[in-house]
Amino acid sequence: MFIVANHTIHHPEDFWASAQKNLPNLPEAGVKRVLNIFPNQTLDKATCVWEADSIENLELYLREKLGAASNETYFQINEAAAMGLSD
Repeated sequence: MFIVANHTIHHPEDFWASAQKNLPNLPEAGVKRVLNIFPNQTLDKATCVWEADSIENLELYLREKLGAASNETYFQINEAAAMGLSD
């Protein structure tokens, strides 16, 4: 399934360092890949499109990797209604 994660980033240096370190190791524990990463200008917010088995798996993965560096909200993408979603 494809999932949007909206990140509110409290510690940008830690958040982006974790991304650089951990994203090359995907797939891992029910999380297949990140398709898009859209940070704002100040790097304290980001919206990412992920492919994972479930929101719960993605949430567990991100908490393990990011700790207290950010908080997220999630939603599953309606693939039938989506435009521009790559496989």
